[in-house]
Amino acid sequence: MKNVLVLGGGKVGKSVAELFLACGRGEYRVTLADRDEANLREAAENIGRLKSLVPHPTEFITLKLDASDKAAVREALKGQHYVVCMLPYNFVAGIAEAANDMGVHYFDVTEDVETTEQVKQIAAGGKAKVALVPQCGLAPGYVAIAAYDITRDFTMLHDLTLRVGALPQFPTNAPKYNITWSAAGVVNEYCEPCNVMLDGRTVKVPALEGLEHFSFEALEYEAFYTSGGVGTLIETLVGEKKTCDETRIAYKTIRYPGHRDLMKFLLQDLRLNVEHVPANKNGRTFDRALAIDLLDHAVARTLQDVVVVFINAIGVKDGRREQINFRRSIHSTKMFGRVWPAIELTTAAGVCAMVDLHRLGKIRQTGLVRQEECSLETFNKTIFGLAYEAPDKIEAAALAK
Repeated sequence: MKNVLVLGGGKVGKSVAELFLACGRGEYRVTLADRDEANLREAAENIGRLKSLVPHPTEFITLKLDASDKAAVREALKGQHYVVCMLPYNFVAGIAEAANDMGVHYFDVTEDVETTEQVKQIAAGGKAKVALVPQCGLAPGYVAIAAYDITRDFTMLHDLTLRVGALPQFPTNAPKYNITWSAAGVVNEYCEPCNVMLDGRTVKVPALEGLEHFSFEALEYEAFYTSGGVGTLIETLVGEKKTCDETRIAYKTIRYPGHRDLMKFLLQDLRLNVEHVPANKNGRTFDRALAIDLLDHAVARTLQDVVVVFINAIGVKDGRREQINFRRSIHSTKMFGRVWPAIELTTAAGVCAMVDLHRLGKIRQTGLVRQEECSLETFNKTIFGLAYEAPDKIEAAALAK
């Protein structure tokens, strides 16, 4: 049995812990750590209900922990085989270094580019003692696995656009948006520069640009650049010499029409995209943290969401120019006695699958592991891959003896 420490018990962190225990067939002993006792109580209630349903052991404990206390984090890492970092982006720095020092395999779901660069530097410096597997969620994460899969048969890529959206099924407010994930993560990806390839050159472009409109399953959407979703895919394709002077590669977030303009007004026109600004004469601070607080305060959470994945690849295949499309639409699902929002399920499934594949020896065991190193076929063979292919079959698969 493998010991797994899940750092962060918020919306998705608690689902990671539960999914390990539900679908891991007794192979995992999970510790969920968070500073918020309400999060830990909710997770414990979910696991308590799960124990009465599944036929295998569900060994689970909670730990109250402030992740800003580095000594406490190192203490929690003792005796663990894996750590899954589900913390907000601004708490992630340093966790991989501590895990590597202590011989604990490291996984995260962060979209934060700077944090991922720090993880990559451990491996680049030849200091990796363990597997370092960042960006294992939905986007970045699964979307890179799926995108790489449809590029395999191209000898040259001209255009590759990865699009992902976690959307409310029934939007009623002006932004046509509900909190389905993390307000901090959303604001961060709306503010940080985005890595894209334009005309064969890797460049950084501002978030919220590159606006486009398209239809998907008879609904109208918009998509625009956001940070982090492309992961390491551009580097991988450049290394394989599949890019040329006209290649364009980008990741875009999908929203309902009109959302981008409102967020641009809030974050850019009102200057709430900046960090570390001084207080004004009235003692108020108008910065990115305020934008996060505003969204958390005003935008309701919903369990009724849908995750849309839409990827287009155009390039040279079998000597001629072709286009290949990939699409998935995953709705919230009821299983193990509760409703699982699609964003929680797909993100949790992404990181759980990568941990499980590492346990089984199906991905590289030491050093930096890029998401696209795992084939879509290999990912889908795990029980966690059902989250993207047939989420309504997960519970039956988990309960099978």
